[in-house]
Amino acid sequence: MLSQTGAVDAARAILEGARTQEAERLAKIAAAMRPTRPGSEASSIHVAPDASPLVRKLAQKSETNFLPLVLDTFSQVLKVDGIYSSTARTDRSGAWEHWQRNGMDARQTGVHRTALQYGVSYLTVLPGDTGPVMRGRSPRSMTALYQDPADDDWPMQALDVDRSLLKLYDETHVYFIGHENKPASGLASLSPQLPSYRDLHYIEARRHDVGVTPIVRFRDRMLLDGEEQYGLVEPLLKIQERINQTTFEMLVAQYFAAFRQRYVIGWVPKSEQERLKASASTMWTFDKDPDKMKLGEFEVTPLTPYIESKKSGLYDLAAIAQVPAQNLGVDALSNISAEALAALEAGKDRKADEISTSFGESWELALRTCAALAGDRVTAEDFGSEVRWKDATARSFAQTVDGLGKLATMLDVPKTLLWEDVPGWSSTRVERARQLRAREQTDLLAAMGSDLGYAPPG
Repeated sequence: MLSQTGAVDAARAILEGARTQEAERLAKIAAAMRPTRPGSEASSIHVAPDASPLVRKLAQKSETNFLPLVLDTFSQVLKVDGIYSSTARTDRSGAWEHWQRNGMDARQTGVHRTALQYGVSYLTVLPGDTGPVMRGRSPRSMTALYQDPADDDWPMQALDVDRSLLKLYDETHVYFIGHENKPASGLASLSPQLPSYRDLHYIEARRHDVGVTPIVRFRDRMLLDGEEQYGLVEPLLKIQERINQTTFEMLVAQYFAAFRQRYVIGWVPKSEQERLKASASTMWTFDKDPDKMKLGEFEVTPLTPYIESKKSGLYDLAAIAQVPAQNLGVDALSNISAEALAALEAGKDRKADEISTSFGESWELALRTCAALAGDRVTAEDFGSEVRWKDATARSFAQTVDGLGKLATMLDVPKTLLWEDVPGWSSTRVERARQLRAREQTDLLAAMGSDLGYAPPG
């Protein structure tokens, strides 16, 4: 257990070290995902300092943020639907009770989206009044220190900043440290959550009895050298800026030069009525010396090159993010078969599978920890347990069911096992179907025994 001074010093060391180092990068990613508010003059598009209010308004309208769509594409296919045991007689692990009690069907989305956005997210696993409690934390509020960032499952220490309260976690205790909620000098514009380091005061320590620092880390990919986790968004920031800039230039061209503009040299209308009459006329005549007057028109600026340039940026975005181009609105497709759609989404599915493998190990670790806290030693030591992910791939329902039927008849795979792969069937529905099947079989045996004059015991 750390002393009061030791806990405060450890918290201050994390605040001034690892947390400060990552704050700017995380704040930049958060700002890139935030939509531009209507009426706001803020814009990521560079315009000249002396630009007119109209041009600045066009710059604000040009922000076409595809980054949340990329995040949605992967987040929406990463849904845990069950965890199955390798030792229990029933397929579902006892750890699933902890999942349901903590409402993780909904809360898992925040854990996944945060890890996809920033490259890492965290989950606290602590004892509670009715059982283990799991809660997700963002890297913008929590910073964890690992002795070996690549291989260690548990951090040495972790610091969670919750407004005016700091929570320092280690292997034995949670230390509560207060501070005045004042932004740190020079970092206020980047992360308002960074407190002033001078005003920390110890409050209390609570023993958690987990045996390790109770923080589970979620990473979108596993790395060997402890490299910085960068998530899905950061590699796309420059491409998104290019798309915004192209859209801005297209809007400027559309507003100022996408229609024919005539000019007259040597004549000025005497009134606004005369100007409107000249603008609406297909033939202009003037009571002036033609030798001193010149008429002409500017060429129309075509918008097609801008459209193609923006499309090129979207293709680059789709390729690097490994997202189907049609998901970004490029060359929208129609009347294609389920097989063709599945082929178009093959790259996204492979990447989602890699991410789910990494996330799955973290969920298994968290749920085994919950089982250990609940005294369920068998489940806590079930290292063969496996997370089941909801199937969200693009496949024909009839084709999938037909394939499952052939597995049952041609390869003699148990039918109840194949129910898990029926599109749209949740883990709860599969379990209900198994219970109904067992009940039907029991009733059938009872009826057969009655016909033969045999009464089942009990």
